[in-house]
Order: sequence, then C-alpha cells, then structure tokens
Amino acid sequence: LYSGFGYAFTQPEGSPYPPILEMHTIKGNVNVDGEGGRITFQPIRVSHGSIDALGFRIGEFAYLPDVAEINDDAWANLEGLDIWVVDALRRDPHPTHAHLERTLGWIERAAPRRAILTNMHIDLDYDTLTAETPDNVEPAYDGMRLTISG
Repeated sequence: LYSGFGYAFTQPEGSPYPPILEMHTIKGNVNVDGEGGRITFQPIRVSHGSIDALGFRIGEFAYLPDVAEINDDAWANLEGLDIWVVDALRRDPHPTHAHLERTLGWIERAAPRRAILTNMHIDLDYDTLTAETPDNVEPAYDGMRLTISG
C-alpha cells in the first residue's frame, strides 16, 4: 500500500495537504469491541497472484474474496466452518483469482456447512450456478445478508 499510495500516509514535501491514512499492520488476531461484544478477526494469508492477500475467519465464518492459491498453513483455519464466502471469479483459470473448478475443490476439501461464491464475473449466471453446484454451495448476490457469530 505504502509504495503505491505513500502520499496518503505522509505529507509530501511542500504540500499543504496532510496525510489522510494511518498504516495499521495486521500481524495476528484483531479484536473489535462493539455493542454486540467482542469480535475476533483471525487473518488468513493467501496468494492473490504475485502478492499476498488476507482473508479472515470470525468464529465459524471465513471470508476469502481475493485468492488464487491457498497455502498449506492456511488450511487449518478453514476447518470446521459453518459459512465460507470464497472467491470464484469465472470458469477459466485466472492469475489472481480462483476459478470455479478450483473453488469447488477447495469447498469439497474444507467441507463447510454452507459455501457462498463471491467476486463472480458477469459470465457466471446465478440460476446456472445454483443448478450446477452442490446443495451447500450458492452464489452470492447483491444485497445478500449473513448472520454470523464471532
């Protein structure tokens, strides 16, 4: 982030504009306290093509929207899930996102109770995917809401 958007983190010399962002590096679990209590976000490091990306696990829920490869260390974080929201960009392989066949293989391996495909390209039709995928797999849709426990 800093190499591409350094101007947002520091005030450039001679500029009247102050920085608008503060860097917060995620090195482990992140706890967020709110009215409903504490939620713990457990980071899951994955490959997003030539860069690393983070997904998160919250209790029995996991969210990996930008992933091309899941390394061996990350798989332990994907066991025992109730809901897994996971990248499935298109049918054909892509260098920075999982394609449908790969994602369905991951879902079979992790065996969540429910898997939701996200980040889908326009050529992945909701009704077609619903008919083609196992009963525990469904495509996400705009406005979809999920209830999770942390």
